[in-house]
Amino acid sequence: KPVDVRTEGPLLWFGLFADYQTIAPEDVAALLPDPAGAWTGAPEPLIDRDTYDASLSRVLDLIAAGDIYQANLTFAATVPFVGDPLALYARLRSQAKAGYGALIDTGETRFLSLSPELFFALDGDTLTCRPMKGTAPRGDTPDADRALAETLAADPKQRAENLMIVDLMRNDLSRVATQVAVPDLFTVETYPTVHQMTSTVTAMLKPDCDAVDVLTALFPCGSITGAPKQRAMEIIAEVEHARTRGIYTGAIGRFDANGDAIFNVAIRTLAIQNGAATMSLGSGIVADSAADAEWDECHAKGAFVTARQRRFDLIETMAFDPDDGLPRLEAHLARMKASAQALGFTFDRHTARNELQAATFRLRGPRRIRLLLSPSGAIAIEAAPLPHSPAQATVAIVPLPVTATDFRLRHKTSARAFYDDARKAAGTFEVVFEDAEGFLTEGSFTSLFVQRGEALVTPPLRRGLLPGILRTDLLESGRATEAPLTRADLTAGFFIGNAVRGLIPAIVTVANSTDRRV
Repeated sequence: KPVDVRTEGPLLWFGLFADYQTIAPEDVAALLPDPAGAWTGAPEPLIDRDTYDASLSRVLDLIAAGDIYQANLTFAATVPFVGDPLALYARLRSQAKAGYGALIDTGETRFLSLSPELFFALDGDTLTCRPMKGTAPRGDTPDADRALAETLAADPKQRAENLMIVDLMRNDLSRVATQVAVPDLFTVETYPTVHQMTSTVTAMLKPDCDAVDVLTALFPCGSITGAPKQRAMEIIAEVEHARTRGIYTGAIGRFDANGDAIFNVAIRTLAIQNGAATMSLGSGIVADSAADAEWDECHAKGAFVTARQRRFDLIETMAFDPDDGLPRLEAHLARMKASAQALGFTFDRHTARNELQAATFRLRGPRRIRLLLSPSGAIAIEAAPLPHSPAQATVAIVPLPVTATDFRLRHKTSARAFYDDARKAAGTFEVVFEDAEGFLTEGSFTSLFVQRGEALVTPPLRRGLLPGILRTDLLESGRATEAPLTRADLTAGFFIGNAVRGLIPAIVTVANSTDRRV
């Protein structure tokens, strides 16, 4: 019985290339942007727990009825994401220990695969498969972590799951190969958020078969379908609530001109389209599977998208005056709320307002007030003397050191070292960043304004810059408009400014156009 394979995307996507280049891992890292330029939240399932439990119960009923021994039950999830997809890949690649990862850009979608699972490798006439089945969470201490890995290695349920898939892979391989062997069984590998059990199956390709025959015989991988494979796929089509799995649990790899091939199993794989990220998560269901454990296993597998993510706070900096208080307070709170929503921070606007009022109640002179918000919603407030501003600011034009899609350009955060480093290196009061296309964006702590007649002009947000409070105020009042700016526009006079300092006349003293990062 054929399985419904209707999908909104292609079933097969490939490119033909005259050659390929082998690049050392450290050189690949140098080609990618700053890993800090992307932020992700924890995966959010597109089904609720009751729906998942009902699907799992149906699978268990079919196992009890003898239809199958095991099925891989999965669900789709959205991944809160802002920033540069390439920066996200750089971060995940550096930490995920993905031996079979890939970055694919189809023009419409970017696939970021951090797969630890080898589907198959064909080297001459030697075939190798490394099915992965069996999972345990990481421990909080070295001793606890080691104990969990040892428990996984000896767990009869996990071994039984793994062995079922090994037997399935051996059977599939026998169609196209001889001398099928299992040199390694029940090996535990450790990844940032989970321990995984893998086994290695090898074989010798039959003389009349090639890599396409191997893919035809093995696809899809038994570790992500179940056993028996055909009936498991029919059940998956019945009980999973996504229309199709898309790239998830498919395969990403290459065929070489000499006949060799290598493909992964596309797990731990994100798809990013139109700025939105999705992925899927799953686990193998057998007769004694429990819903709580399987649900938790899926979430443990998805935790790699946030593992070791650099922590930062959201910031708002404002001027306090004993007579006027905090004049633009509501605008600052609105911007912090928007950033908190985009980045998954907890934020109570009423609490922030009250704490600011309490912190400034006894102040007797002008102050610079800094409001900091942690991801959990904790608020900190710092007060300092208002900074001195020169009558005319010296400015250096420097290359934008991050990509225009870096989320730190659009949200005011404590992750701002690249701003401060650029200003210190220039040795001027401020810098103005120039992007890869030669357009000016903003300063390290100010917005940019050019004088055109009676009006001010400021770069549009799409160039990659912060929606500054002073900038927004001038735009909304009609005193400023948006337009792309280049360094040639600065000759007629320009200003830099922010909500604390106001507008400051500026002059360019350094114009460095080299070493532009793209």
